[in-house]
Amino acid sequence: MRHSLLLAIALCFSLIWSTGANAGKNRTYIIKKGDTPGAVAKRFHVPLDEFLRYNNLSKNSSFRIGEKLQIPNKGEVTGSKYVVRPGDSVAKVADFHGVSQDDLRAANGMGKKARLRVGKKIVIPMVLRGGASRSHVIRKGDTLASLAKKYGIKIKHLTAANKIKKKQRLKLGRTLIIPDEEDAPGAYRPRKSSKLVKSGTKIPGGVRHTVQPGQSLWMIARAYNVKGVRIARRNDMSTDTPLSIGKKLIIPGAKEVVPVRVKGFTIQPVRFVRVWNNETITVRLMTRSGKINKNSRRRLSKLSGPRRSRRNKLLHPRIIHMIQRVAERWPGKTIEIVSGYRPGQKGTESQHSNARALDFRVLGITNKELYDFCTELPKSGCGYYPNSVFIHMDARKKSATWTDVSSPGEPARYIKKGAKKPAPTHTPAPTE
Repeated sequence: MRHSLLLAIALCFSLIWSTGANAGKNRTYIIKKGDTPGAVAKRFHVPLDEFLRYNNLSKNSSFRIGEKLQIPNKGEVTGSKYVVRPGDSVAKVADFHGVSQDDLRAANGMGKKARLRVGKKIVIPMVLRGGASRSHVIRKGDTLASLAKKYGIKIKHLTAANKIKKKQRLKLGRTLIIPDEEDAPGAYRPRKSSKLVKSGTKIPGGVRHTVQPGQSLWMIARAYNVKGVRIARRNDMSTDTPLSIGKKLIIPGAKEVVPVRVKGFTIQPVRFVRVWNNETITVRLMTRSGKINKNSRRRLSKLSGPRRSRRNKLLHPRIIHMIQRVAERWPGKTIEIVSGYRPGQKGTESQHSNARALDFRVLGITNKELYDFCTELPKSGCGYYPNSVFIHMDARKKSATWTDVSSPGEPARYIKKGAKKPAPTHTPAPTE
């Protein structure tokens, strides 16, 4: 009876705080025969203590076959608590848990000069310091050398990321940041954290989003391509209602959990590669104030323009904003350009000849997934070519979508999004 009550409480807590979902994945796990808390935590690359805390379990709690568990994601407020001890400071607690002081203060509604009070319970955000993607909780037997070897990094990078000395004793339970700098030598990576965080779970009819430090209704609505008014109405609130850290919002109509800006977000440089000659540029499309970076616009226009032509047009401002949305949806990914501005003969103008279109792909992302994202952008033209290597995206007055299912050398055969069968004869697509 006692065990049943404990599990019921655990499951209720887990559902209340459920926010774990990767894009397109359900972060719920059903206990199977032979499972242990340690084995499940290791399987999902989650620290054991965080896994137990997330499900309101202890190391001695019963683990019953068929029960559902929630798997926490990195970069979300889990509601984990810490009791302030004598000698603690904001800096000391933040360093111990691998989070930034600003995020710790924001999660607890503390001002810049506020101090911790002994005995007070505070929330520890799960947004790792600097937007790091990996961490490690110190266990008995861990050393800097063993951790450096385990994660394939240098000791000096590990100590620098965690502000510790090489001979410093490691405290059990401390969360160390594992830097990404040497994960893939020579690969492109943003110079600073993009501060984009996924913190939600897919539910019938939408997504349940957990508000993170610095997020506003506008930021959340922008990321999910859902009007703020609609989100406010669904959650029985007004559009100017302040959002508290950890608040659960239902995002109606959202198809998957997506990254959303959090406190500390800055526009990150984006790497573009021109497919036909591998020419590469890395530019910051927007300024800190949110305006288009003129020099970056010029460079991207040149990269995506005609191969050998002195005639070129600057890409339309809306296309710059749209490609920025793509970059934020898949932060750190290389965007490969096939074509941008293409001069057209008089009477045959298209979105390309008006510099309002791009044919492109995102390295590591399927074109179908990219196309689906494009179709959710307001006033966009989106073309999907299953037998080709890119998608088409343009800025127009009224949204349009199409799919060309023809094979190489065949006349174009377009179908509308969601249609099951292609048109039997050639049908012109909306002006590309």
